[in-house]
Amino acid sequence: MTAKKCPCCGYFTIEDDYDICAVCYWEYDTVAHNMPNVVIGPNGVSLKQAQKNYKDFGASEKKFIDEVRAPEVEEFPENNLENK
Repeated sequence: MTAKKCPCCGYFTIEDDYDICAVCYWEYDTVAHNMPNVVIGPNGVSLKQAQKNYKDFGASEKKFIDEVRAPEVEEFPENNLENK
């Protein structure tokens, strides 16, 4: 199975719907992806806020900082051109 791109951090870490990204700890949720400014679904922040949080401190929410890891080489977008 080919990984999907995480809409929060942009790395290819999502194997199945509802997976939690190991790089930013965003739970993949198509409803939230279609409504990025609304806090909805399993995540405690909107997708837009999670993206800002990831840029600011490396996790979708501060409480998950100790749960995340650095992306692996095969998860980088440039290594997944066919999956964009």
